[in-house]
Amino acid sequence: MAEIQTKVILVGLGGATCSGKTTLAKHLKTILPNSVIVHQDDFAPPEELLPIKHGYQDWDAPDCAIDYPRLSKFLKHVKNTGSIPDDHRSHDYLNKQTDLPIEAECQQRLAERFRVIHDQVKESSHVNIVWGLIDGFLLYWNQELMEQLDMRFLLRVPLKTLEGRRKARQVYITASMSFSISALSSFLCRSDDYDY
Repeated sequence: MAEIQTKVILVGLGGATCSGKTTLAKHLKTILPNSVIVHQDDFAPPEELLPIKHGYQDWDAPDCAIDYPRLSKFLKHVKNTGSIPDDHRSHDYLNKQTDLPIEAECQQRLAERFRVIHDQVKESSHVNIVWGLIDGFLLYWNQELMEQLDMRFLLRVPLKTLEGRRKARQVYITASMSFSISALSSFLCRSDDYDY
């Protein structure tokens, strides 16, 4: 019998803060067999390295809001091994999660469909597919990072919806264990700078 090869497919889920990237990633994880989630926010630098704009720390500054070399190295590990490094600790569980359930019957039907496809591919092609679901608001800013992704999706959400969700979030915990209450103020100061 032929040896089973592992093929990792890295899927980027990008979009503005509060656009539903993490929620989508978590739903996909329940549907796609052999899937792992990588949260770009786990690669935020220490709070003291973020620039100050409009009197607030700018958590959205694309050039310094994420430690891109560390995230890129991490994704290479996931791509090569099909797994999250043992020493990695995500901080996502510390953030308040909005429960947006999908119907159990729908979730089960989709999960079964993907499991059957996965098993067929594994049996016929001797390939074990692993899905790496990467969510982040700056996934597509860094060219090297973007090129590592096999598939890229962008979630677009109306500005008023984003503002409402961001106001409701209030506190957000990053990889450096920083508490970002000022992120909302920074967002509202900058929202007029962009054409949505």
